[in-house]
Amino acid sequence: MDTSDAPTQIRQNLLTEPTRFGTMVGKSAPMRALFATLMKAAQSDATVLLEGETGTGKEASAEALHRASPRRDGPFIVVDCGAIPSNLLESELFGSERGAYTGAVSARAGAFEAASGGTIFLDEIGELHLDLQPKILRALERRQIKRVGSNEYRPVDLRVIAATNRSLRAEAEAKRFRSDLYYRLAVVRIKLPPLRERIADLPLLVEHMLKSLGVADSPESELYRDPEFLQKLLRFPWPGNIRQLRNHIERCVALGDPNLPPMLDTCPPPPAAAGAQLQIDPGEPLRVARERFMSRFERSYLEAALARHDNNVAAAARAAGVDRIHFYRLLWKHGLRDHKSLAGAEGPPSTTTLPTLPEDPEPTVEESGAHRRGSG
Repeated sequence: MDTSDAPTQIRQNLLTEPTRFGTMVGKSAPMRALFATLMKAAQSDATVLLEGETGTGKEASAEALHRASPRRDGPFIVVDCGAIPSNLLESELFGSERGAYTGAVSARAGAFEAASGGTIFLDEIGELHLDLQPKILRALERRQIKRVGSNEYRPVDLRVIAATNRSLRAEAEAKRFRSDLYYRLAVVRIKLPPLRERIADLPLLVEHMLKSLGVADSPESELYRDPEFLQKLLRFPWPGNIRQLRNHIERCVALGDPNLPPMLDTCPPPPAAAGAQLQIDPGEPLRVARERFMSRFERSYLEAALARHDNNVAAAARAAGVDRIHFYRLLWKHGLRDHKSLAGAEGPPSTTTLPTLPEDPEPTVEESGAHRRGSG
């Protein structure tokens, strides 16, 4: 078969794919592809695993899947597996009988029973304790659950959607997550792109957020459509993704000041950086491991420094207490600046020719209300 026009065909397909799904919007290629995949997945009862960094819109995706599915008229039940203590999570998920534990004065249905006829969304499934994983596996395979304190299995009719900001495959390989449960969850595995990979959507997202805040038609809203304001947003790394952007826009609108800087210090880093120290291989030489962790730290530090100083390399270097040439070397090393950009607006501070260094490989939206369990 002739595949010479395949790239052209892919681009044409992207142009015809949807630009919104549920409460999420996006015109970038990653989001159009995501929406097309979500629309296909919505038509079946297959279990879906949503993977993505914190704030990328996993719960919004899950609810949109439910609303677009044949189960749309049934309940949508959210369980935050990371917010409920492990000793309470079993009864929260599967329910309990009277007298099953101290304080159980009556029988109580759990989230799986409550979601019957609809969809259960297991958020932060990667936090699930190993002791509970076989029971979740049985619920997925047999569509049966057993309440705490009961000897009888009860049938449940529901769809399961799970989400995590970890790599469950890596967790399974490290024996921190059951591989059989991972494969049962990842029937349809969908990765949500971080905001930095769909930065072209930022003006559209700002407009969408202004509408959701009810200020899109106010005279002040023009301040947030100003090209200079949007350029500042485009230069920020947004480690907290859509959630951080929404909070920033809401704060600016509430205080009437579009010049407020994004709050970087309160935002969690992407999982690749936050969980780096957990991914330790004792069989790896110390020198290699140290270099790997230092590389991740350097990139995160450089991104934060640039964001804090509005992408001004000279100011960031001064604040970091390092020579500008050394700072440029680090930026080049981590792919945060290329030769053209260095020779352009900010230019190298001297005529010194810097060696070309390879880029480190990158690791391969809005949230709305639902009945949530365990959300503090």
